[in-house]
Amino acid sequence: MKTKNIFYGWWIVLGCIIGISLGYSVIAMSFGTFIKEFETSFGWSRGQISFGSTIIGITAILFFPYVGTLVDKYGVKKVMIPSTFLFAFTIASMSLLTASIWHLYAMCILIPLLGAGTAPLTYSKLLVSWFDKKRGLALGIGLAGVGLGTTLVPIIASKFIELYTWREAYIAIGVLILCLAFPIVKWVFKEQPSDLGLHPDGDSAAEVEQQALKNANDNAKDKNVKIGFTAKEALKQKTFWLMFASFVITGLTTSTLLVHLVPMMMDQGLTLKQAVGTFAYLGMSIIGGRLLAGYLMDKFFAPFVVVVFMFGPVIGLAAFAMGATGEAAALCTGLIGIAIGAEFDVMAYFTSRYFGQRSFGVIYGYGYSGFKLGASIGPLIMGIAYDVNGRYTEVLWAMSATMIIACVCILMMGKYPQLPKRTIEKT
Repeated sequence: MKTKNIFYGWWIVLGCIIGISLGYSVIAMSFGTFIKEFETSFGWSRGQISFGSTIIGITAILFFPYVGTLVDKYGVKKVMIPSTFLFAFTIASMSLLTASIWHLYAMCILIPLLGAGTAPLTYSKLLVSWFDKKRGLALGIGLAGVGLGTTLVPIIASKFIELYTWREAYIAIGVLILCLAFPIVKWVFKEQPSDLGLHPDGDSAAEVEQQALKNANDNAKDKNVKIGFTAKEALKQKTFWLMFASFVITGLTTSTLLVHLVPMMMDQGLTLKQAVGTFAYLGMSIIGGRLLAGYLMDKFFAPFVVVVFMFGPVIGLAAFAMGATGEAAALCTGLIGIAIGAEFDVMAYFTSRYFGQRSFGVIYGYGYSGFKLGASIGPLIMGIAYDVNGRYTEVLWAMSATMIIACVCILMMGKYPQLPKRTIEKT
């Protein structure tokens, strides 16, 4: 028998939507909104500016696995609260950027360093703790905040740039993080259902249900029982490296477009407002991708679902290489956004199903680092290609072809394993 009240986990989901919409991933993806402004204000080349995105990615690669370890050891909130607070001030301080390119690069180190606790890693860990049978749906809805933020943040930024300057735009974003995301993280989020005397998915507290949940994947009553592989065990498995490779390729291809879409559209004669309007299709499709992928992964074998979604970028990137504009560009952007939306859900879903929750944070951190490895290289390659050739055509074709390899890697992962269940001695 279900409780009559709304399960508190769905309030967690709502909080995740808002929090992650102003988190590190969204702000990093909105970097392209400011490329033209930096070119005009400081005279930097597109390759120089794109290297900032590479620095963000490299810092994330080095730091995020450690953040995952901290989350596993101390819990989500102890990492998320200070990170959200510091991240807000870091973004606002971008308004003080000087003409030194090294100032930009220093800030590109601080953004992922201080904002790591606002990335999908922490939000995914929270959602996985609150949901089991409805995990895919909860991840799909909660992490849809990336799509919401990808739609709204560039619009907010472009509006402030239009009315004031890009400096005020950064201040506005920092204030939004502090006033909206931080209160939710601090006062709304609860670490796990047992903190409120609840169980995952809002199931009844009946003795038989408690035992069933405990046997399946619930360790609320015995906190020393851990289900899943250790990080060291995961790294020895072929499945992990196939997953990792698919994340690297997806980051390489999709994040490249995220950074360069706005300037690419402006190169074709669109105004900043019009280019950001195209970018908004990306955000909306990310939301759709998250919701649809989350629902389908609960119903069907996840790798099959993911491969269907990943063919979107294959088509979209090829169309952009052929010069897609107008409605065609919007459609291509949507195809790529649906895949991006699915990808962040996939990271959490694959990690939990193939490796369990025992070392979820650190394994997810490794997987996310793979995504960021690709995301750090792609925009730089595209920026340099533009500086050399004055166009993006060749690199878009190459990335379209590369996405096919990611699909093959996912299909080779195989069925979900039987996760080990071990009792951990108290210390």
